[in-house]
Amino acid sequence: TGENVTANLRTISVIPARLREPVSLDARGEVFMPKAEFARINAEREAAGLPVYANPRNSGAGSLRQIDPEVTAKRRLSSWFYQLIEDDGQPTRAEGGDDADSSTPGVTTQSGALGRLAELGFPVNPERAAGLDIDGVIAFTELWREARHHLPYETDGVVVKVDRLEQQGRLGMVSRAPRWAIAFKFPPEQVEAFLEDIVTYVGRTGTLTPVAHIRPVKVAGSTVARATLHNLDEVRRKDIRIGDTVVLQKAGDVIPEVVRPIVERRTGAEREFDMPTSCPVCGTPIVRDEGAVRHYCPNLACPARVGQEFGHFVGAMDIDGAGWKSLSQLLETGLVKRRGDFFRLTVEDLEGLERFARKSAENLHAAIQKARRRPLERVITALGIPQVGWTTAIELARWLAAEVPEGDDWLRRAAAHLEQVATTEPARFEEVEGIGPTVSAALAAWFAADGAGKGVLEDLADAGVEVEVPEPRPAGAGGAPEGPLAGKTVVVTGAIEGFSREDAEEAIRAAGGKPAGSVSRKTDYVAAGPGAGSKLARAEELGVPVLDAEGFRKLLAGEELGS
Repeated sequence: TGENVTANLRTISVIPARLREPVSLDARGEVFMPKAEFARINAEREAAGLPVYANPRNSGAGSLRQIDPEVTAKRRLSSWFYQLIEDDGQPTRAEGGDDADSSTPGVTTQSGALGRLAELGFPVNPERAAGLDIDGVIAFTELWREARHHLPYETDGVVVKVDRLEQQGRLGMVSRAPRWAIAFKFPPEQVEAFLEDIVTYVGRTGTLTPVAHIRPVKVAGSTVARATLHNLDEVRRKDIRIGDTVVLQKAGDVIPEVVRPIVERRTGAEREFDMPTSCPVCGTPIVRDEGAVRHYCPNLACPARVGQEFGHFVGAMDIDGAGWKSLSQLLETGLVKRRGDFFRLTVEDLEGLERFARKSAENLHAAIQKARRRPLERVITALGIPQVGWTTAIELARWLAAEVPEGDDWLRRAAAHLEQVATTEPARFEEVEGIGPTVSAALAAWFAADGAGKGVLEDLADAGVEVEVPEPRPAGAGGAPEGPLAGKTVVVTGAIEGFSREDAEEAIRAAGGKPAGSVSRKTDYVAAGPGAGSKLARAEELGVPVLDAEGFRKLLAGEELGS
């Protein structure tokens, strides 16, 4: 997935075309546009009567994604590298060696890895420090809070990493980030702005989101006219009113955020905001989740919900060229009523849309045909099931691959199986790695006979959509689970002495068991150490056996737990 930018990277002069030694490795880094280059490009555009770019961050990203490498070459991008990565995706490490001997390919610390990268010819940021305690980290971040303004590039923070790679391995990763690194963000630039109105928008799940309409103002390099206010409780908590002068900033230098109203500027003409009692799009009475902050439109046929759902589907299926304007026309004309209708469109259907010539219609039709075959996890993500993101979709796809035998008409048979599980035994969804009661309930509600997902997958199958079915999650050697934990599900929570989280889960698999991310009635054991929280409480509530570190070792060895 993504875009191949290799040809463009070759135009960046600081990235070596050849390493100083014949070695094989993966190096991770980032590309950026220096401030001076950004100023030069904008000066040229202004002289030519062209609109100037908003900020170096967006300009750098856009430059790297140019179709023509010659355009990228003219932008004079730069780069820093910051990680050596082994084939398994983990930071490089060695059994032994001394980081002082930087000629040793294997290193044991992050600082040693940076030194090794520099030796090989990669650009490495010189503004770094190693061997700091917490006071040193605080002093370093305080130094760069102001000194960053003198750097030749923009930065919004300092990354702090555990230095020893062995400790990084023990700390492990979560789905989106390592546990051994954290970004300290500098306080963002703040400006005053006038809040002209608060307007509610309806999302694909029906949720109403209040959005501040701001009199356009420049902040952190770009002009801002909108900022989400998240929900009514947030508006009340900050006491934000229509007509207020407010403090505005970009969270992380990216997302516009209303910080607070400037109360002393109030004239008495300001108005309090309240959620509408009916949907601003379809007029259906609005519902508020009991005990929650969410207001939503319950009408599954609400045009706003439908439009957002289809927009999500098009994006997740990677249908190139199906922008919001063309999608709106397809929905308004009735050419698309269900997801499968995308794959029933003809070139003539598309040519009839406003501003579509024959060539553009053919291009979009070709992109749709290309999307007819997609990985199962991408199709599941595209469905837009509440609570189901990319990671969950991957695990659900692997579970489904094990549940539904290979053969003809696989997608239709998988759809029938999902509906049967959702309707008759919904707790089975908790067998999926990482799925607990909340996500299981969301899946059951969506795939049940009377749920929002009724017939969606069958419709896609009717339209000729095919899925690439992943390898099932392996049960053990030879297909059938073997070992002392054959057929058993084990949840690890807290710090188990002698094991990192990854080591514990790998040991469970090696013993023939299945490591799970949440506790359910299907869980056979919970291994709990210091720091165990809600998972331990859930195990005690359900009566699931709880083991300490010694009990966990006995379980892995197949020994009697009482011995």
